[in-house]
Amino acid sequence: MCGITGYIGRRPAVGTAIQNLKRLEYRGYDSAGVAYAHADGIRIIKAKGKIVNLETLINGKSGDARVAVAHTRWATHGRPSEENAHPHSDCTDKIAVVHNGIVENYASLRERLTAAGHEFTSETDTEVIAHLIEEKLATDDGRPTTDEFVTAVRSALSELTGSYAVAVISPHLPDAVIVARKDSPLVIGLGDGENFLASDIPAVLAFTRRVIVMEDGDCALVTKDSVQVFGLDGEPRDRGILNVTWDDQAAEKGGYEHFMLKEIYENPRTVRDTLRGRLTEDDGVILPDVNMTPEAWAKVKRVCMVACGTAYHAGVVGKRMFEELLRRPVETMVASEFRYSDPLVDEETLVVLISQSGETADTLAALREAQRKGAQTLAIVNVVGSSLSREAGAVLYTQAGPEIGVASTKAYLAQLVALALLGVYLAQDSILAEDDRRKFVQALRKLPDQVAECLERAESIEQLAERLSKHNCFFFLGRGYDFAAALEAALKLKEISYIHAEAYAAGEMKHGPLALVEPGVAVMGLCTQPKTNEKMFSNLKEVKAREGTVIAIIRDEAEAPEGVDDVIRVPGSLDSLMPVLAMVPMQLLAYYVARRRGCSIDQPRNLAKSVTVE
Repeated sequence: MCGITGYIGRRPAVGTAIQNLKRLEYRGYDSAGVAYAHADGIRIIKAKGKIVNLETLINGKSGDARVAVAHTRWATHGRPSEENAHPHSDCTDKIAVVHNGIVENYASLRERLTAAGHEFTSETDTEVIAHLIEEKLATDDGRPTTDEFVTAVRSALSELTGSYAVAVISPHLPDAVIVARKDSPLVIGLGDGENFLASDIPAVLAFTRRVIVMEDGDCALVTKDSVQVFGLDGEPRDRGILNVTWDDQAAEKGGYEHFMLKEIYENPRTVRDTLRGRLTEDDGVILPDVNMTPEAWAKVKRVCMVACGTAYHAGVVGKRMFEELLRRPVETMVASEFRYSDPLVDEETLVVLISQSGETADTLAALREAQRKGAQTLAIVNVVGSSLSREAGAVLYTQAGPEIGVASTKAYLAQLVALALLGVYLAQDSILAEDDRRKFVQALRKLPDQVAECLERAESIEQLAERLSKHNCFFFLGRGYDFAAALEAALKLKEISYIHAEAYAAGEMKHGPLALVEPGVAVMGLCTQPKTNEKMFSNLKEVKAREGTVIAIIRDEAEAPEGVDDVIRVPGSLDSLMPVLAMVPMQLLAYYVARRRGCSIDQPRNLAKSVTVE
């Protein structure tokens, strides 16, 4: 789920595709590959690691190829390796496919194709696409026509469940590339006697600023002189041409000023991707990667969540959620404290380790300490093939994709959703009543659209940030789930705006911190939990009486508390899922305050994306 490029025209196709692929390196990846057609079939060259490794292997072998597709992979199915790198081919080596996205039903498709005699060479979901196309082309007519090949691709794609941006080449189509998209971006760059394709606009800007942005359900037949766009049903579709005016740096960010803002706006897709393939039609949860048997789970008497920074804050939400769902005691510990505390874990403890990178030194040390003491371990992690994912007893991938900004945004939401999935998964067969399970899963299904709704209100958050940017001290208050969310909201503001910000359980304000409240102090009151809102409103009145600036974050359906200076509204959901929705405006607020103050947003001072030393 990373970068795709392709080229067809008069230039050396492989070199051009690779050159454009380098412009997508900012997205992060673990392997790279290229495919091009030659007289006898498809030639595929791929390598683990950076694009430079791939270039070393190519070393002039591509000849005068005029059609090529290339790919950088961020692993989702299968470990990072040369075998799992894209492109992938069919049994005949006549079809090559690159793919971004997730094929949810790949397991059943692979089983069917294997039974029919197809041989697979990778662990990926993508490879089924090539074999499906091969199956559709299995006729006695010899070399397929262009129309037959296009029909075979459309038919194969119609069997996929999930998301995809794909590009297909074949010696059967010596002068064309077939591309298609559903839920994953894909653009076609238009040249003179040449055309380009890419998963992101920056890849083509060295050659053209005229692009066709493909929409969901679009397919296209691309030659050097033409682009025909049609649907999976074969009906033509009219797509306009976008003239890109961004500079190159802005283009890498999709037109956003910073990666952080781009990644905040990727939150709906991130939540959707984390849920994808894990919710059943009867409102249950399936987690194929979590190989914890019912017998192993039955032995668990307590759960310990271990993480650092933002991931630790996700664990604080997870503690409350798991105790409600599983009715077992749950402890949350900072990873850097865990290994030195002689933790009381044993074979009856499940230690859940949460990390975006899977390489955080303290979290890895905690994992090894837990395993030394005999505990069961499960990692919630974003990077496939990371140390944490390899060493943990079980793993649940968040599927958030690369996150470039140092301040974590979409990875945090993905961790919250993954924790919710894991909680329901462990509770659904023995603890959770059917009606409660269905209610929870139905609420999860609504989350992506609700997150998108939060983003539609960004203009009002930006206006609020304009006023709040003059304050030099912030308190974030909440009770229950709101306090757990307040921890992360305070961290977001302090790490990119450099403003002093602290989170407190609201009832603790009167036990000391209230002494700091005076004019110029801003207090953000998270009030999304109906059963504690009356108490929260009283706490906010105490702050207001001392002339602090008070902002309340409330559900759409709730009445605003009296006397506050402003209100931020978010859609309502289950209490346990409200941290997902409340965090979106908090991320936006932190971003806009930092931008107003002229801070370095994507690379805040003194901080690194992945802390790999203790």
